[in-house]
Amino acid sequence: HRSAQDVPTKLVAKAVPLPMTVRGHWFLSPRTEYSVAVQTAVKQSDGEYLVSGWSETVEFCTGDYAKEHLAQLQEKAELIAGRM
Repeated sequence: HRSAQDVPTKLVAKAVPLPMTVRGHWFLSPRTEYSVAVQTAVKQSDGEYLVSGWSETVEFCTGDYAKEHLAQLQEKAELIAGRM
């Protein structure tokens, strides 16, 4: 069991075989610090990939739960408590 501080959050796109596209959503935890860097790869006419350097690392911290999410959690808790 490691603390959140020990977990590397840099996404290493190099580990994924090319060609790849990142789609969809990342589900981020509230009140958590993240750092993200990206690379791009463009297929050239000779079939080789031109891979960019890493972007600058963006660091950000997510906020708390929104009021409507807290209301949903409370509603779920009350439903479960009502059945117990």
